[in-house]
Amino acid sequence: MSITAPAAEPSAASASALETLNFTRCPSVPTASALAYQLGYLQQEFADEPGYTTVLKSIGFTGKTEYAHAERLWIRNAGHAPAVWAHALGVDSKVVALAWLEGSYPVVTLAGSGIASPADLRGKRVGVIGRVGQSFDLMIAQQLKIYTTALGTAGLGLSDVQRVDIPAPPYDSEPRPNGLKADHFLEQARVLAAALVRGEVDAVITRLPQAVAEFLGVRTIYDTHDHPDPRARVHPSVLRGLVVSGALLAERRDIVVRYLVRLLQAAEWALAQPQRAVELIAADFKVAPEALSSAYDDVAAGIQIDLDADKVASLEAQKDFLLAHGFIARDFELAPWVDAGPLAEARQLYAERKARGEL
Repeated sequence: MSITAPAAEPSAASASALETLNFTRCPSVPTASALAYQLGYLQQEFADEPGYTTVLKSIGFTGKTEYAHAERLWIRNAGHAPAVWAHALGVDSKVVALAWLEGSYPVVTLAGSGIASPADLRGKRVGVIGRVGQSFDLMIAQQLKIYTTALGTAGLGLSDVQRVDIPAPPYDSEPRPNGLKADHFLEQARVLAAALVRGEVDAVITRLPQAVAEFLGVRTIYDTHDHPDPRARVHPSVLRGLVVSGALLAERRDIVVRYLVRLLQAAEWALAQPQRAVELIAADFKVAPEALSSAYDDVAAGIQIDLDADKVASLEAQKDFLLAHGFIARDFELAPWVDAGPLAEARQLYAERKARGEL
């Protein structure tokens, strides 16, 4: 059995005899999988899986709805929205864990604009950065949800503002000489700030360094972080899911459970060493640790996995939002999509393995 991360593919001879386990994680949003990979837990757990070759990758959303035989056994730890989109299109999957990571997502305007609160956005132009031509753009979905929450505090909705689409800058994942990759969110912030300063829009959603915001005369009129209802705060960057293929869960439920065990181990480690957890996840993303610390409230707390009622209710709220705004074509029942069994089994197995001194 071989393991790649990702490295060389198995030889033609061995490939015909091995099934592939595809374990992927988001390269931008902190997850327990990113930490578990950096700690070596996933490699240790699946380095000798008889009959399988394991591929561990950090990869962004691909819009995949059809899986070849070699791709059908998979686990994905990332933002929830693409999984909702794919499931609505018929991808066979189950949600087996969720995580909630708070952060600041401000709606900002220029100080001299006369816009001091969401109520003042009526009739104004709001910028939405993204790639409109894509089959699904989670950043557009995220911004529309944030605008909806902000406007809702003033009894307004998206129909009360003018949406202005702003093309997103090219995504550059190539490491720089210092080993870090370009901060895509910072690149987007620059584009949005420029549109605001040029007068092309009246409001945008972005985080700017304080000194930059002060220099440009940018002020925050609302931050969804402050809303008391988690269903209002939820969007793709806040709620992350662990989603598995129906085939993997049906054929090798034990692999799913063991994967979850290793995430529980990584999450517990993070609580004991929160700053080191930030550093390791930042290394996985190839960004500076400060980029994560400044963007999120508490990374270690935010990668803890469970399926509590608030998170599941927030997932349903997001599914309904995506349906109402045309991001998914059909509705589906949430309850059958969420399977709490593997996580319950993983918690028990984790306790047993710890007691035996195996972890």
